[in-house]
Amino acid sequence: MRTGYWILAAATLIAFWRLEPPTPKPVDAPAEVFSATRAFADIEAIAQHPHPVGSAEHEAVKTYLVQRLTAMGLAPQLQSERATVDGFHYATISAPITNISATLKGKDSSLPALLVISHYDSAPDSPGAADDSAGVASALEIARALKAGPALARDIVFLFSDGEELGLVGATAFFRDNPLASRIGAVINFEARGDAGLAVMFETGPKNADSVALWAAKVSRPSANSLSRAIYQRMPNGTDFTPATAHGLPGLNFAFIGDEAAYHSPLATPAHLTLGSVQDMGDAGIAATRAFAETIPAQDSDSSYSDILGLFTIQYGALTGWILFVVTALLGLAAIASAQAACAYSWWRGLAGMLAAIALPVAALLLAGLSFTGVHHFLRLAHVDFLLAGSALLAVGGAFLGATLFARKPLAAVWQWFVLLLLVLAFLLQRYVPEAAFVLVWPLLIASLIAILRFAVYRGRDDIVPTVIIWVTAIIITAQTICFAAALFTAVGVDMPVVIFLAVLSLLPVLLLLPGKPLSASVHMAVIAAGVILFAYGRLAPYTDERPAPSMLRHVTDLDSGKSYTFDVLGAADRWTKAALGDGAQHAALPWNPRWVSWWAPVKSFAAPKTEIVFARAGGDLMIVVRPQPGAISATLTIRASEGLGEGALDGVKTAAVAPGVTHEVQYYAPSADGFVWTIPAPKTGTVDIKVDTLYPGWPNDADKLPPLPADKMLFDNGQATETVTRKTWKP
Repeated sequence: MRTGYWILAAATLIAFWRLEPPTPKPVDAPAEVFSATRAFADIEAIAQHPHPVGSAEHEAVKTYLVQRLTAMGLAPQLQSERATVDGFHYATISAPITNISATLKGKDSSLPALLVISHYDSAPDSPGAADDSAGVASALEIARALKAGPALARDIVFLFSDGEELGLVGATAFFRDNPLASRIGAVINFEARGDAGLAVMFETGPKNADSVALWAAKVSRPSANSLSRAIYQRMPNGTDFTPATAHGLPGLNFAFIGDEAAYHSPLATPAHLTLGSVQDMGDAGIAATRAFAETIPAQDSDSSYSDILGLFTIQYGALTGWILFVVTALLGLAAIASAQAACAYSWWRGLAGMLAAIALPVAALLLAGLSFTGVHHFLRLAHVDFLLAGSALLAVGGAFLGATLFARKPLAAVWQWFVLLLLVLAFLLQRYVPEAAFVLVWPLLIASLIAILRFAVYRGRDDIVPTVIIWVTAIIITAQTICFAAALFTAVGVDMPVVIFLAVLSLLPVLLLLPGKPLSASVHMAVIAAGVILFAYGRLAPYTDERPAPSMLRHVTDLDSGKSYTFDVLGAADRWTKAALGDGAQHAALPWNPRWVSWWAPVKSFAAPKTEIVFARAGGDLMIVVRPQPGAISATLTIRASEGLGEGALDGVKTAAVAPGVTHEVQYYAPSADGFVWTIPAPKTGTVDIKVDTLYPGWPNDADKLPPLPADKMLFDNGQATETVTRKTWKP
């Protein structure tokens, strides 16, 4: 155990080195090289203000990009339309978008073209320096660098898409409506969720073996693994790469996700952005662009892959994965036999130790996660580094303590059970999620070799040669796993700290058999205590001017009852929010939305802008007409039909049928004065219940003013907006 802690400490230092973004290249870097310093000029120009779809600032960014592309000698083309997407997050979304595309001509324009995507709209209240001004600026700098070099084999189409934040509206419209889409042979996308960290190639198109191999051969500092792809494919999230994969195109998706407190928030300014992350994105992106410009990837098979500490990439197919698993399983069983021959121990005490080594850290991490019950995700991010460090110490200390409770001498009794357990889990991964199996197979392989070296070759003698070999291999695989763990925690661990134990679990077969004397239980308990302190600080530390809390207050008027309310969308319940809500503040179901519980208070009513709902028959169809007042940001129609709804149409786009009793939303952004019409087959029986929530910018002039926002709070996602709610029911 003593050695295990030293290995973890050394591996953590290596992981910190690995996870540090590169130094930005200067403005006078060679013309064919990507320079984040050059790209930063575009970031500063684009991310001066929030620029969501429909805003004047959005129009200014569009104008800037057109002028910028024209000045580069590229002829921008505009695709302007009201685009509708059906089915994204079980909703229908419609918005006016303008996609901007420009083509860098290659030697042979008859070849399938490469598409490079980034989106230029931002979230409300966020300047969007990272999401996605960094991607836009990276694409512009890549275009400049490629244009400065020799002509490429094929055309490169740079697409600056619109409406991504609303639901991938612009990218979907490009692949559906733009004639350029038929020419595309592969896709590269740039995204961000936060404004720091390495730019990870986290997603690929279908059958990715050739795509990954082509890129890995070109990139100097790879950051990619198929575990991230396996996880992302099973999440409900989407980027502008999603419509490309829906069309079966090969490609790569890049993003950095560090410091998520800046995601969709006012913190996302050019000054707050880590410029090294932009450099890493540009280096990875230009390598992918040059690789795919030479050869469009074939789509023959999927693969497992991972970079090794950013130095090189290991990649192999499913058959090799099975062979590697079988070899690892045989070595693991041989290692268990050699350990049993060298040590006398109880299998049952070992089983008890393994169960304790799992139960203690899992229980601690589950309790840590439960401390966030009722806290909105975006209110958890101010001190995430402390949450990560605390979770890691809880996982490691708890696992080591549990392992020593029943089988301190020797720990091989516990170790062999972990080997057997992880072999079973690795088999299941190789069978059902083969691209993720390496996260267990590789540590198991190292652990088995360490055991054979110690017990079969050197027969328990801790000579200098085997000790050095064991330490070096253990440090490398541990550092690699810590990198996985940090990325996994950043992606999902803030809401589920227990995920950090998955990394510790994979490492236990390595760490439990290292040379060195076991430590007393008090040392492990001290590690757990340190984890509790760090996690508690990350959970309870106050927000600061540098790490403010997001704030989302809405003034809501129920047009049917005439009553008005102020409510906190995030449910923060801090001192300022309660003061803003006033003496009538309560935590209960919202009067106008009983399914939602939050903090709210009744306020004086005023003449709120009306939204009209009209039902009209057209033969066998029912037309639902929604007319908000001018200036609305959006109108969200929520529908529930007791007998279900057939396929409908919105702005010429077919909408899917809705099952009986199932709620469906139509989110209509920047509606015109005439509103919008959704046409559906008129049900013959039952009822159709409609609710429309209309959002307007800013706090209403006639309402009581809110107290000034303190420095430790920031507006978030239309943080102080006006909302109206109205309902109507149709019967045949």
